[in-house]
Amino acid sequence: MSTTAAKPLSGWISARHLQHMIGRGEAAGLRFDDLLGEAGLSREKLVDGEGRVPLSVIESVLSAISERYPDPLLGLHAAQDIKPAAFGPLGLILEACTTFSDALDMVIRYRGLLSNIGRSSVRRMPGELQVCWECLVGGPALRRQATEYVLGTFAAITGVLLGRQMLQSVYFSHSRAEAPEAAREYFQHFGCPVYFDRPESSLNFPDQVLQMRLPHGDALLKDLLERHAQALLAEREQPRALTDEVRHLIQAMIIEGVPMRDRVAEQLGMSGRSLHRKLIEAGSGYRELLDEVRLGLAQQRLSQSSDSVTVIADFLGFNSHQAFLRWFKQASGGQTPGQYRKQQQGDSA
Repeated sequence: MSTTAAKPLSGWISARHLQHMIGRGEAAGLRFDDLLGEAGLSREKLVDGEGRVPLSVIESVLSAISERYPDPLLGLHAAQDIKPAAFGPLGLILEACTTFSDALDMVIRYRGLLSNIGRSSVRRMPGELQVCWECLVGGPALRRQATEYVLGTFAAITGVLLGRQMLQSVYFSHSRAEAPEAAREYFQHFGCPVYFDRPESSLNFPDQVLQMRLPHGDALLKDLLERHAQALLAEREQPRALTDEVRHLIQAMIIEGVPMRDRVAEQLGMSGRSLHRKLIEAGSGYRELLDEVRLGLAQQRLSQSSDSVTVIADFLGFNSHQAFLRWFKQASGGQTPGQYRKQQQGDSA
């Protein structure tokens, strides 16, 4: 039993993952509102658990965390104490499965509800079952943390489903963290030997685990939940409009400076000219979408923060305070930033 996934052009993870990481981080003393703000993301955008967070935003959040709270085992720590409910509809389905084999099939079938950044496979060896996962996108730091998070969460979930941990060993394709206390933390989390610098990353179980029955299985409830998951997956797998993809990328990339058209096109696996042509065919243009995103971000900051107009202008890539004032007035139909902020404060009152 196996599954493969092509390298995604525009990676994302479910907001549910970030919700869980925020909960874990805040329990450890991290101030996530500041960290999210640095990545251009507000907590309000994470309320919908079915939402998708662009990979570039996740990398920005990880970078901000690493600068303030160095933690070589961030991914593993985020996986601690996770429960099936953190996975939303998929977690509920797993709790309703009657056998471990059935639960594994559900993870493979509905993985698209949680992210598109990895490739998973299941391999039966003599006396052993290997559940492998490979991160397909991002830099080395993200790949390492994502791999430890995914294998760490799946190990925790299987322990909950089975009522005990059945792992024989864990393999990671990356090297062990340099911190000397890391070895014990890996063992404490997985409860078995953990090996590094292996050809692939995997959780390794005795093969008899496939036939083990789960104590809380409910076949009828599982069927009902699957119908809901199938509808969500069908909706998620609908091709996103190119204009929506460009908007998402601009919003995610603008924190590093206003992205040029060619940089956005590169993320979509095409040339700048091809992107220009396709946007024209869709009845839009890059500058139009850039201004749309900039206006939305400007209005959000004016209404939800105390940032000065100069700070907002700089964040959005304007050369001067006056240039931003002229642009905002034209883009918003005649209102100045000050007038917009005053109106929003009045509406709130």
